[in-house]
Amino acid sequence: MQTLDIVRHSAIVNMSIGAQRIMTLRTKKSKRTSGVDSPNPARQTQRIPMPHNSVFVLGPETNMQWLHGVRADKRPTQQKSEMESSFGGERISLTFRQIGTFASQNNRKIWGQGARKKTQSSAGWVKTGDSAEMEAMIIAFGRENQQADFDWQAEYGRGFDVINLVSVAKPTLALCRDKVANLRVQLSLLEKKIPYDLEDKRGEEEATDDNRERRHQSMPWIHGLSNIEKPMFKDTDEEASETQGDLAILFYLEKLYPFEIREDGDPPDLNVINKRNFGRSARSNELLFAWQNLPSQSTGSKLRCSTTPGRPTSSHNMVVCEFEKDLNIWEGYAQEHKPFIADNYWTLIDCAFWPVLNEIVHSWPGFRVQKFPELSAYHERVLSREAVQSLLDHEE
Repeated sequence: MQTLDIVRHSAIVNMSIGAQRIMTLRTKKSKRTSGVDSPNPARQTQRIPMPHNSVFVLGPETNMQWLHGVRADKRPTQQKSEMESSFGGERISLTFRQIGTFASQNNRKIWGQGARKKTQSSAGWVKTGDSAEMEAMIIAFGRENQQADFDWQAEYGRGFDVINLVSVAKPTLALCRDKVANLRVQLSLLEKKIPYDLEDKRGEEEATDDNRERRHQSMPWIHGLSNIEKPMFKDTDEEASETQGDLAILFYLEKLYPFEIREDGDPPDLNVINKRNFGRSARSNELLFAWQNLPSQSTGSKLRCSTTPGRPTSSHNMVVCEFEKDLNIWEGYAQEHKPFIADNYWTLIDCAFWPVLNEIVHSWPGFRVQKFPELSAYHERVLSREAVQSLLDHEE
């Protein structure tokens, strides 16, 4: 990890094992003290032999005034001394520093002296690919290496929330024609602060009845858990992993970048949490299926969208009754787990359920605040979240 990590005013210790090398010290440049024509004072150089098993301690004052380094010895063997040629001319260098900036295990959060947030409890999100902040840190590093009168507080005091000084490749999300599926995945990515590139292929295949029929024949109904339209997530790992389907992507992201679990009292039981995530995410898909096959309120018989072949047909009243029954179960969840749908913190289930609820709130005349007060309040709370606002504004 390359970031502003060394504790201010701490020493650097270097241990040399193997062939002897020379540690070279050179004074840094100083600002001109008078007119523009005044020359800088001559820079001093010191060379210190580092034999086998030697230790070099660079104190904070020396580090402020001097540059240090060990150059590779490319001279022919016959020009080297016995100590320089020992161990086959090979050397191992061990450097010890006191670190004051830390990152979470998955490198998603950062805190400490060199970051914007100074404590683990208030850790900030790593700004992956933030070229402006990377450039600012590179410039500050350069000034520290060049100036003996470097102002640490002015240059470093605010901190930086970047790790490594290169822009990394971003994963790619290919959208589909299912707005709920797209919103589920994008909401998870934004809430987890995962940058990604968008690949929109929704217009490449015309959404005709023939196309839908061919897809239904190749992907039969499986109790509402198999969506016809599927977004695709392409990761940047060594295997270039590809995950297809909104819920599959949500669980893939949760495995690698889990939402933070807030502990109130006893440590959380991960088995219980995983069981809940799977169960309620599947239930959110059942609600989505029921909603997509809800009869139109205007005709009383025409379905809002086509039923999937193989799904047993039911009467209008039975379908509506079952749909409201499912929605009332979620009303209970919203009442039990304020302010979110599964716990007192944001979870994978919120990403899976809220986009479904949002469609229902805006499109179903039967959804009324008086009938579903807890879900209405939950919908408004989530609607005010930064990630949701960003996605909905982009849609408009």
